[in-house]
Amino acid sequence: MEIEKTTVMVPYGGFSSSVVADHRFVHPLPPTMPSQVAAALMCAGVTVYSALRTYVTSPELKVAILGVGGLGHLAIQFAHAFGCEVTAISSSPAKKEQALGFGADRFINSLDRDSMRQVNYGHDLLICTANDGINWEAQLMALKKRGRLVLLGFPDIKLNSTDLVAHELSITGSLIGNPTMMRAMLSFAQEHGITPVVELMPMSQVNEAIQKVKENKARYRIVLVNETADIEA
Repeated sequence: MEIEKTTVMVPYGGFSSSVVADHRFVHPLPPTMPSQVAAALMCAGVTVYSALRTYVTSPELKVAILGVGGLGHLAIQFAHAFGCEVTAISSSPAKKEQALGFGADRFINSLDRDSMRQVNYGHDLLICTANDGINWEAQLMALKKRGRLVLLGFPDIKLNSTDLVAHELSITGSLIGNPTMMRAMLSFAQEHGITPVVELMPMSQVNEAIQKVKENKARYRIVLVNETADIEA
């Protein structure tokens, strides 16, 4: 048997000018949603939406978002739209005004012990979007008894089991979302005006874009533009 041409071998293609995809995983966009907005929502957006949709069982829950970055800035917007009281926690004080603008009710500098004490035992959910530099003892104290820590990133975790047992805390991970969740997220984002902050870069600068992400200089999502295609302004 002669193989003439390989078209697609793995379900990727983000750096391609075009890609073949299974129709089950192709989703229609809301008519007025720009492509660059959808591009960020279909990864970061569905990741945070899926976690919140699963674990926010009531709009009365108090939610803390650890990290105000690519995932965190969207998590704040979605949690606010869910009707929750939202606390943004970050080690970057410069992000305070933006975090409040995204819908956070308060901003806490995670490096300031006095500030962290203000939120001790005050939250039902702690959504962790950060990957490093986390003081886990201090962060767990932000949770109420029987609170839940939801990991969206991949941080190294060193926890005192006494804290977990004494306060009956739960830890879980949440990875992206299924097609049904994706469609629901796009509709919800459109309805509530949830918009990722994106920086557009041409596909020819893919290596520069990746380096920018590695250096934590992306604010807050980089979208690569196919230079041979039109994109909405």
